[in-house]
Amino acid sequence: MKLNDSLMDMIKVGDIVELQPTNQRNRQLRSQDKKHIWEVVKIDTPQCFNGDVGFLILHQSGHERWVQVNDISIIRYSENRDA
Repeated sequence: MKLNDSLMDMIKVGDIVELQPTNQRNRQLRSQDKKHIWEVVKIDTPQCFNGDVGFLILHQSGHERWVQVNDISIIRYSENRDA
């Protein structure tokens, strides 16, 4: 099992994640729009990823975006959000 596979299994709906600068659009969202911190709202296999697992993330501004496991890192697990 690869590292990304184990990370993918760890990410759940409700987790708070940081968008990583893995591509031009992500870098733009981080630098121009200051959209670093997002919440995972759905895990699915969207058509845009050719059957691979993707994560629908939501910024507090209401902006949603599909990303793959390499595009995010976990900041806080949903189980630990009340603490």
